[in-house]
Amino acid sequence: MVFRTLIVCLLLFSSPGLLCSSSRAETLELEDAVRIALSSHQRIQQAQELYSASSAMATAAYSDRFPRVDFNFSYDHLSDDPTQTLNGVPVTVNDRDMVHYAVSVKQPLFTGFALSTRQKLAELDVDMAAYDLQQARRQLALDVHISALQLLQMKATQRVAYRQQEQFKDHLADIEAAYDQGMVAGNDRLKAEVALATADQQLQKITSQVIMARSRLNLLIGRPQQNPLEIIEPQLVKQPQNNLQELMNVALQQRPEIHSAKLALTSSGENIRLVNSRNYPQVALVASYWRDGDTLSTSHNAYSDKDNASIGIHLDWNLFSGGADHARLAASQHRKRARRQALIELHDLVRLQVEEAFQQFKVASKNQQTAIKAQEQAHENHRLSILQFHENIISTNDLLAARTLLTRAETNLQAAHYGILLANAQLSFALGQDPLPDSEQN
Repeated sequence: MVFRTLIVCLLLFSSPGLLCSSSRAETLELEDAVRIALSSHQRIQQAQELYSASSAMATAAYSDRFPRVDFNFSYDHLSDDPTQTLNGVPVTVNDRDMVHYAVSVKQPLFTGFALSTRQKLAELDVDMAAYDLQQARRQLALDVHISALQLLQMKATQRVAYRQQEQFKDHLADIEAAYDQGMVAGNDRLKAEVALATADQQLQKITSQVIMARSRLNLLIGRPQQNPLEIIEPQLVKQPQNNLQELMNVALQQRPEIHSAKLALTSSGENIRLVNSRNYPQVALVASYWRDGDTLSTSHNAYSDKDNASIGIHLDWNLFSGGADHARLAASQHRKRARRQALIELHDLVRLQVEEAFQQFKVASKNQQTAIKAQEQAHENHRLSILQFHENIISTNDLLAARTLLTRAETNLQAAHYGILLANAQLSFALGQDPLPDSEQN
Protein backbone atom coordinates (compact mmCIF):
# COMPACT_ATOMS: atom_id res chain seq x y z
CA MET A 1 0.00 0.00 0.00
CA VAL A 2 2.83 2.39 0.88
CA PHE A 3 4.59 1.56 -2.39
CA ARG A 4 1.41 2.26 -4.36
CA THR A 5 0.93 5.61 -2.58
CA LEU A 6 4.52 6.57 -3.41
CA ILE A 7 3.99 5.75 -7.08
CA VAL A 8 0.82 7.88 -7.15
CA CYS A 9 2.68 10.78 -5.54
CA LEU A 10 5.47 10.59 -8.11
CA LEU A 11 2.97 10.54 -10.96
CA LEU A 12 1.10 13.53 -9.58
CA PHE A 13 4.32 15.45 -8.99
CA SER A 14 5.32 14.91 -12.60
CA SER A 15 2.19 16.79 -13.76
CA PRO A 16 2.19 20.58 -13.33
CA GLY A 17 -0.57 22.02 -11.21
CA LEU A 18 -0.97 18.80 -9.21
CA LEU A 19 0.56 18.23 -5.80
CA CYS A 20 0.54 15.13 -3.63
CA SER A 21 -0.36 16.47 -0.22
CA SER A 22 -2.50 15.49 2.69
CA SER A 23 -4.06 18.97 2.76
CA ARG A 24 -5.54 21.25 0.17
CA ALA A 25 -3.51 24.21 -1.03
CA GLU A 26 -4.23 27.51 0.70
CA THR A 27 -5.70 29.95 -1.84
CA LEU A 28 -5.31 33.68 -1.26
CA GLU A 29 -6.06 36.93 -3.00
CA LEU A 30 -2.94 39.03 -3.45
CA GLU A 31 -4.35 41.67 -1.08
CA ASP A 32 -4.99 39.00 1.54
CA ALA A 33 -1.39 37.84 1.29
CA VAL A 34 -0.23 41.43 1.83
CA ARG A 35 -2.55 41.81 4.81
CA ILE A 36 -1.27 38.62 6.42
CA ALA A 37 2.36 39.66 5.92
CA LEU A 38 1.76 43.10 7.42
CA SER A 39 0.12 41.60 10.48
CA SER A 40 2.81 39.09 11.37
CA HIS A 41 6.18 39.66 9.67
CA GLN A 42 9.21 40.24 11.90
CA ARG A 43 10.18 43.28 9.83
CA ILE A 44 6.98 45.08 10.82
CA GLN A 45 7.23 43.97 14.43
CA GLN A 46 10.77 45.35 14.57
CA ALA A 47 9.65 48.73 13.18
CA GLN A 48 6.77 48.83 15.65
CA GLU A 49 9.11 48.14 18.56
CA LEU A 50 11.42 50.96 17.42
CA TYR A 51 8.40 53.28 17.21
CA SER A 52 7.37 52.29 20.74
CA ALA A 53 10.93 52.91 21.92
CA SER A 54 10.91 56.40 20.40
CA SER A 55 7.56 57.13 22.06
CA ALA A 56 8.95 56.04 25.42
CA MET A 57 12.00 58.28 24.97
CA ALA A 58 9.70 61.22 24.15
CA THR A 59 7.85 60.58 27.41
CA ALA A 60 11.17 60.51 29.25
CA ALA A 61 12.26 63.81 27.68
CA TYR A 62 9.00 65.43 28.75
CA SER A 63 9.34 64.05 32.28
CA ASP A 64 12.83 65.56 32.65
CA ARG A 65 11.17 68.97 32.99
CA PHE A 66 9.49 67.98 36.26
CA PRO A 67 11.12 67.99 39.72
CA ARG A 68 13.49 65.17 40.49
CA VAL A 69 13.27 63.53 43.91
CA ASP A 70 16.26 61.54 45.22
CA PHE A 71 16.69 59.52 48.41
CA ASN A 72 20.07 58.72 49.95
CA PHE A 73 21.03 56.45 52.84
CA SER A 74 24.42 55.56 54.28
CA TYR A 75 25.72 53.66 57.31
CA ASP A 76 29.35 53.70 58.41
CA HIS A 77 31.04 52.03 61.37
CA LEU A 78 34.42 53.47 62.33
CA SER A 79 37.16 51.49 64.11
CA ASP A 80 38.08 54.49 66.31
CA ASP A 81 36.23 57.51 67.61
CA PRO A 82 36.41 60.34 65.06
CA THR A 83 38.32 63.24 66.64
CA GLN A 84 39.62 66.67 65.77
CA THR A 85 42.44 68.50 67.54
CA LEU A 86 41.48 71.85 69.03
CA ASN A 87 44.24 73.84 70.73
CA GLY A 88 46.27 70.66 70.96
CA VAL A 89 43.51 68.70 72.59
CA PRO A 90 41.83 65.79 70.70
CA VAL A 91 38.04 66.20 70.75
CA THR A 92 35.53 63.52 69.73
CA VAL A 93 33.24 64.94 67.02
CA ASN A 94 30.97 61.98 66.21
CA ASP A 95 29.96 58.48 67.16
CA ARG A 96 31.59 55.42 65.67
CA ASP A 97 28.25 54.47 64.13
CA MET A 98 27.06 57.08 61.64
CA VAL A 99 23.66 56.78 59.96
CA HIS A 100 22.57 59.30 57.34
CA TYR A 101 19.24 59.77 55.55
CA ALA A 102 18.59 62.48 52.97
CA VAL A 103 15.78 63.44 50.61
CA SER A 104 16.39 66.07 47.96
CA VAL A 105 14.17 67.71 45.37
CA LYS A 106 15.68 69.41 42.33
CA GLN A 107 13.64 71.51 39.90
CA PRO A 108 15.43 72.82 36.79
CA LEU A 109 14.76 76.54 36.31
CA PHE A 110 16.92 77.31 33.29
CA THR A 111 19.05 74.95 31.19
CA GLY A 112 19.85 77.12 28.20
CA PHE A 113 16.80 75.62 26.44
CA ALA A 114 18.37 72.15 26.64
CA LEU A 115 15.29 70.45 28.15
CA SER A 116 12.84 71.89 25.62
CA THR A 117 15.25 71.04 22.80
CA ARG A 118 15.64 67.45 23.97
CA GLN A 119 11.87 67.12 24.11
CA LYS A 120 11.58 68.48 20.56
CA LEU A 121 14.26 66.05 19.36
CA ALA A 122 12.45 63.15 20.99
CA GLU A 123 9.18 64.16 19.32
CA LEU A 124 10.94 64.35 15.97
CA ASP A 125 12.32 60.85 16.56
CA VAL A 126 8.77 59.60 17.14
CA ASP A 127 7.60 61.12 13.87
CA MET A 128 10.57 59.65 12.00
CA ALA A 129 9.93 56.24 13.56
CA ALA A 130 6.32 56.47 12.36
CA TYR A 131 7.51 57.15 8.82
CA ASP A 132 10.02 54.30 9.11
CA LEU A 133 7.17 51.99 10.12
CA GLN A 134 5.12 53.19 7.15
CA GLN A 135 8.08 52.61 4.83
CA ALA A 136 8.64 49.12 6.25
CA ARG A 137 4.99 48.27 5.56
CA ARG A 138 5.25 49.57 2.00
CA GLN A 139 8.51 47.70 1.30
CA LEU A 140 7.10 44.46 2.67
CA ALA A 141 3.93 44.86 0.60
CA LEU A 142 6.06 45.38 -2.51
CA ASP A 143 8.13 42.29 -1.69
CA VAL A 144 4.93 40.24 -1.34
CA HIS A 145 3.63 41.57 -4.66
CA ILE A 146 6.89 40.72 -6.42
CA SER A 147 7.09 37.22 -4.91
CA ALA A 148 3.43 36.48 -5.67
CA LEU A 149 3.76 37.67 -9.28
CA GLN A 150 6.95 35.66 -9.71
CA LEU A 151 5.10 32.58 -8.44
CA LEU A 152 2.21 33.18 -10.84
CA GLN A 153 4.58 33.78 -13.76
CA MET A 154 6.59 30.65 -12.97
CA LYS A 155 3.41 28.58 -12.79
CA ALA A 156 2.23 30.03 -16.13
CA THR A 157 5.62 29.23 -17.65
CA GLN A 158 5.36 25.76 -16.14
CA ARG A 159 2.04 25.21 -17.93
CA VAL A 160 3.61 26.33 -21.21
CA ALA A 161 6.52 23.93 -20.67
CA TYR A 162 4.11 21.12 -19.88
CA ARG A 163 2.13 21.72 -23.07
CA GLN A 164 5.37 21.74 -25.03
CA GLN A 165 6.42 18.48 -23.43
CA GLU A 166 3.08 16.84 -24.27
CA GLN A 167 3.19 18.05 -27.85
CA PHE A 168 6.78 16.86 -28.27
CA LYS A 169 5.58 13.46 -27.05
CA ASP A 170 2.89 13.55 -29.74
CA HIS A 171 5.44 14.64 -32.33
CA LEU A 172 7.74 11.79 -31.33
CA ALA A 173 4.88 9.31 -31.63
CA ASP A 174 4.05 10.63 -35.12
CA ILE A 175 7.69 10.48 -36.19
CA GLU A 176 8.10 6.94 -34.85
CA ALA A 177 5.02 5.89 -36.79
CA ALA A 178 6.41 7.51 -39.91
CA TYR A 179 9.79 5.92 -39.28
CA ASP A 180 8.21 2.48 -39.03
CA GLN A 181 6.66 3.08 -42.41
CA GLY A 182 9.97 4.20 -43.84
CA MET A 183 8.76 7.74 -44.43
CA VAL A 184 11.42 9.51 -42.31
CA ALA A 185 15.07 8.91 -41.61
CA GLY A 186 16.46 7.60 -38.33
CA ASN A 187 18.07 10.90 -37.43
CA ASP A 188 14.61 12.56 -37.50
CA ARG A 189 13.56 10.28 -34.68
CA LEU A 190 16.75 11.16 -32.81
CA LYS A 191 16.02 14.85 -33.22
CA ALA A 192 12.53 14.37 -31.81
CA GLU A 193 13.93 12.41 -28.87
CA VAL A 194 16.49 15.12 -28.15
CA ALA A 195 13.78 17.80 -28.33
CA LEU A 196 11.61 15.83 -25.89
CA ALA A 197 14.52 15.33 -23.50
CA THR A 198 15.27 19.06 -23.62
CA ALA A 199 11.60 19.83 -22.91
CA ASP A 200 11.72 17.46 -19.93
CA GLN A 201 14.77 19.26 -18.54
CA GLN A 202 13.12 22.66 -19.00
CA LEU A 203 9.99 21.46 -17.22
CA GLN A 204 12.00 20.12 -14.27
CA LYS A 205 13.95 23.37 -14.02
CA ILE A 206 10.81 25.49 -14.08
CA THR A 207 9.13 23.20 -11.54
CA SER A 208 12.06 23.80 -9.20
CA GLN A 209 11.68 27.55 -9.72
CA VAL A 210 7.98 27.29 -8.86
CA ILE A 211 8.85 25.53 -5.60
CA MET A 212 11.40 28.21 -4.67
CA ALA A 213 9.02 31.04 -5.58
CA ARG A 214 6.35 29.49 -3.37
CA SER A 215 8.85 29.10 -0.51
CA ARG A 216 9.85 32.76 -0.71
CA LEU A 217 6.23 33.87 -0.62
CA ASN A 218 5.42 31.53 2.26
CA LEU A 219 8.23 33.03 4.33
CA LEU A 220 6.98 36.56 3.67
CA ILE A 221 3.48 35.76 4.89
CA GLY A 222 4.62 33.70 7.86
CA ARG A 223 3.81 30.23 6.52
CA PRO A 224 6.04 27.12 6.48
CA GLN A 225 8.21 27.08 3.38
CA GLN A 226 6.63 23.90 1.97
CA ASN A 227 3.07 25.04 2.69
CA PRO A 228 0.81 24.43 -0.38
CA LEU A 229 -0.12 27.94 -1.51
CA GLU A 230 -1.97 29.32 -4.50
CA ILE A 231 -2.47 33.00 -5.42
CA ILE A 232 -5.58 34.08 -7.31
CA GLU A 233 -4.69 35.77 -10.58
CA PRO A 234 -5.04 39.56 -10.18
CA GLN A 235 -6.72 41.68 -12.81
CA LEU A 236 -4.70 43.82 -15.16
CA VAL A 237 -4.68 47.55 -14.51
CA LYS A 238 -4.76 50.45 -16.93
CA GLN A 239 -1.89 52.81 -17.49
CA PRO A 240 -2.07 55.96 -15.30
CA GLN A 241 -3.61 58.96 -17.03
CA ASN A 242 -1.32 61.46 -15.27
CA ASN A 243 1.76 62.65 -17.07
CA LEU A 244 5.19 61.84 -15.72
CA GLN A 245 5.76 65.21 -14.02
CA GLU A 246 2.44 64.96 -12.17
CA LEU A 247 3.36 61.50 -10.93
CA MET A 248 6.73 62.78 -9.71
CA ASN A 249 5.04 65.59 -7.80
CA VAL A 250 2.68 63.11 -6.16
CA ALA A 251 5.62 60.92 -5.13
CA LEU A 252 7.53 63.84 -3.61
CA GLN A 253 4.47 64.71 -1.53
CA GLN A 254 3.64 61.16 -0.40
CA ARG A 255 6.87 59.22 -0.01
CA PRO A 256 7.54 58.61 3.71
CA GLU A 257 11.29 58.69 3.07
CA ILE A 258 10.98 62.32 1.96
CA HIS A 259 9.08 63.27 5.11
CA SER A 260 11.56 61.38 7.28
CA ALA A 261 14.52 63.10 5.61
CA LYS A 262 12.92 66.51 6.18
CA LEU A 263 12.42 65.67 9.83
CA ALA A 264 16.05 64.54 10.06
CA LEU A 265 17.11 67.93 8.68
CA THR A 266 14.95 69.69 11.28
CA SER A 267 16.46 67.43 13.93
CA SER A 268 19.94 68.55 12.88
CA GLY A 269 18.93 72.16 13.51
CA GLU A 270 17.65 71.22 16.96
CA ASN A 271 20.94 69.45 17.69
CA ILE A 272 22.78 72.68 16.97
CA ARG A 273 20.50 74.43 19.45
CA LEU A 274 21.21 71.71 22.00
CA VAL A 275 24.97 72.14 21.61
CA ASN A 276 24.62 75.91 22.04
CA SER A 277 22.73 75.37 25.30
CA ARG A 278 26.05 74.44 26.91
CA ASN A 279 27.06 78.12 26.64
CA TYR A 280 24.36 79.13 29.14
CA PRO A 281 24.33 78.68 32.91
CA GLN A 282 22.36 75.79 34.38
CA VAL A 283 20.09 77.03 37.16
CA ALA A 284 18.05 74.79 39.45
CA LEU A 285 16.04 75.08 42.64
CA VAL A 286 17.18 72.50 45.20
CA ALA A 287 15.49 71.56 48.48
CA SER A 288 16.84 68.93 50.87
CA TYR A 289 15.98 67.29 54.18
CA TRP A 290 18.39 65.01 56.03
CA ARG A 291 18.81 63.12 59.29
CA ASP A 292 22.01 62.00 61.06
CA GLY A 293 22.35 59.76 64.09
CA ASP A 294 24.04 56.77 65.65
CA THR A 295 21.12 54.33 65.12
CA LEU A 296 18.94 53.37 62.21
CA SER A 297 16.12 55.46 63.61
CA THR A 298 18.47 58.50 63.87
CA SER A 299 16.60 59.45 67.01
CA HIS A 300 19.78 60.35 68.90
CA ASN A 301 22.74 62.50 67.90
CA ALA A 302 24.99 63.81 70.67
CA TYR A 303 27.27 65.85 68.43
CA SER A 304 25.09 67.71 65.94
CA ASP A 305 21.50 68.27 64.84
CA LYS A 306 19.77 64.97 64.20
CA ASP A 307 17.81 66.52 61.29
CA ASN A 308 17.88 69.64 59.17
CA ALA A 309 16.60 71.05 55.90
CA SER A 310 17.75 73.49 53.25
CA ILE A 311 16.47 75.26 50.14
CA GLY A 312 18.53 77.19 47.64
CA ILE A 313 19.50 78.01 44.08
CA HIS A 314 22.28 76.09 42.36
CA LEU A 315 24.08 77.51 39.34
CA ASP A 316 26.53 75.63 37.13
CA TRP A 317 28.29 77.40 34.29
CA ASN A 318 31.16 75.97 32.31
CA LEU A 319 33.42 78.85 31.26
CA PHE A 320 36.07 76.92 29.33
CA SER A 321 36.15 73.38 27.90
CA GLY A 322 39.32 73.42 25.84
CA GLY A 323 37.43 73.96 22.56
CA ALA A 324 35.25 70.85 22.95
CA ASP A 325 31.98 72.79 22.71
CA HIS A 326 33.15 74.56 19.56
CA ALA A 327 34.08 71.19 18.02
CA ARG A 328 30.66 69.74 18.92
CA LEU A 329 28.96 72.73 17.28
CA ALA A 330 31.04 72.32 14.11
CA ALA A 331 30.18 68.61 13.97
CA SER A 332 26.44 69.35 14.29
CA GLN A 333 26.63 71.94 11.53
CA HIS A 334 28.41 69.48 9.23
CA ARG A 335 25.74 66.84 9.91
CA LYS A 336 23.01 69.32 9.04
CA ARG A 337 24.65 70.18 5.73
CA ALA A 338 25.13 66.46 4.99
CA ARG A 339 21.44 65.76 5.63
CA ARG A 340 20.46 68.66 3.39
CA GLN A 341 22.50 67.11 0.57
CA ALA A 342 20.98 63.70 1.32
CA LEU A 343 17.49 65.20 0.97
CA ILE A 344 18.38 66.66 -2.43
CA GLU A 345 19.74 63.29 -3.57
CA LEU A 346 16.62 61.54 -2.26
CA HIS A 347 14.41 63.83 -4.34
CA ASP A 348 16.39 62.86 -7.43
CA LEU A 349 16.20 59.17 -6.55
CA VAL A 350 12.42 59.29 -6.07
CA ARG A 351 11.95 61.02 -9.42
CA LEU A 352 14.12 58.38 -11.08
CA GLN A 353 12.15 55.53 -9.47
CA VAL A 354 8.87 57.01 -10.67
CA GLU A 355 10.20 57.46 -14.19
CA GLU A 356 11.61 53.93 -14.28
CA ALA A 357 8.36 52.33 -13.10
CA PHE A 358 6.33 54.51 -15.48
CA GLN A 359 8.49 53.53 -18.45
CA GLN A 360 8.37 49.85 -17.49
CA PHE A 361 4.58 50.08 -17.43
CA LYS A 362 4.50 51.61 -20.90
CA VAL A 363 6.96 49.07 -22.32
CA ALA A 364 5.13 46.11 -20.78
CA SER A 365 1.79 47.36 -22.13
CA LYS A 366 3.19 47.68 -25.65
CA ASN A 367 4.95 44.33 -25.35
CA GLN A 368 1.68 42.69 -24.39
CA GLN A 369 -0.05 43.95 -27.52
CA THR A 370 2.82 42.70 -29.66
CA ALA A 371 3.04 39.41 -27.78
CA ILE A 372 -0.67 38.69 -28.24
CA LYS A 373 -0.33 38.96 -32.00
CA ALA A 374 2.90 36.97 -32.01
CA GLN A 375 1.32 34.21 -29.94
CA GLU A 376 -1.69 34.00 -32.24
CA GLN A 377 0.60 33.80 -35.28
CA ALA A 378 2.88 31.24 -33.65
CA HIS A 379 -0.11 29.11 -32.67
CA GLU A 380 -1.47 29.16 -36.22
CA ASN A 381 2.00 28.45 -37.60
CA HIS A 382 2.29 25.42 -35.32
CA ARG A 383 -1.16 24.15 -36.30
CA LEU A 384 -0.32 24.42 -40.00
CA SER A 385 3.10 22.85 -39.43
CA ILE A 386 1.46 19.77 -37.92
CA LEU A 387 -0.80 19.42 -40.96
CA GLN A 388 2.11 19.98 -43.37
CA PHE A 389 4.24 17.43 -41.54
CA HIS A 390 1.53 14.83 -41.86
CA GLU A 391 1.43 15.61 -45.58
CA ASN A 392 5.24 15.26 -45.81
CA ILE A 393 5.55 18.90 -46.88
CA ILE A 394 7.92 20.02 -44.09
CA SER A 395 10.70 18.26 -42.22
CA THR A 396 10.98 17.24 -38.59
CA ASN A 397 13.23 20.23 -37.95
CA ASP A 398 10.53 22.58 -39.22
CA LEU A 399 7.91 20.95 -37.00
CA LEU A 400 10.07 21.14 -33.87
CA ALA A 401 11.05 24.71 -34.70
CA ALA A 402 7.36 25.67 -34.98
CA ARG A 403 6.66 24.28 -31.51
CA THR A 404 9.74 26.01 -30.08
CA LEU A 405 8.60 29.26 -31.67
CA LEU A 406 5.15 28.84 -30.09
CA THR A 407 6.72 28.20 -26.68
CA ARG A 408 8.79 31.34 -26.99
CA ALA A 409 5.75 33.38 -28.03
CA GLU A 410 3.67 32.05 -25.14
CA THR A 411 6.50 32.74 -22.68
CA ASN A 412 6.90 36.29 -24.01
CA LEU A 413 3.17 36.87 -23.60
CA GLN A 414 3.31 35.70 -19.99
CA ALA A 415 6.34 37.93 -19.34
CA ALA A 416 4.51 40.96 -20.77
CA HIS A 417 1.36 40.17 -18.80
CA TYR A 418 3.14 39.91 -15.46
CA GLY A 419 5.43 42.75 -16.44
CA ILE A 420 2.39 45.05 -16.40
CA LEU A 421 1.35 43.84 -12.96
CA LEU A 422 4.89 44.14 -11.63
CA ALA A 423 5.34 47.64 -13.09
CA ASN A 424 2.07 48.70 -11.51
CA ALA A 425 3.21 47.43 -8.09
CA GLN A 426 6.53 49.23 -8.46
CA LEU A 427 4.81 52.43 -9.62
CA SER A 428 2.46 52.34 -6.62
CA PHE A 429 5.50 51.94 -4.38
CA ALA A 430 7.36 54.77 -6.13
CA LEU A 431 4.35 57.06 -5.69
CA GLY A 432 4.29 56.40 -1.94
CA GLN A 433 0.86 54.80 -1.88
CA ASP A 434 -0.24 52.86 1.20
CA PRO A 435 -0.27 49.06 0.78
CA LEU A 436 -3.78 48.83 2.27
CA PRO A 437 -6.69 51.26 2.67
CA ASP A 438 -6.50 53.66 5.60
CA SER A 439 -9.16 51.71 7.47
CA GLU A 440 -6.88 48.67 7.53
CA GLN A 441 -3.70 50.38 8.70
CA ASN A 442 -2.45 49.37 12.15
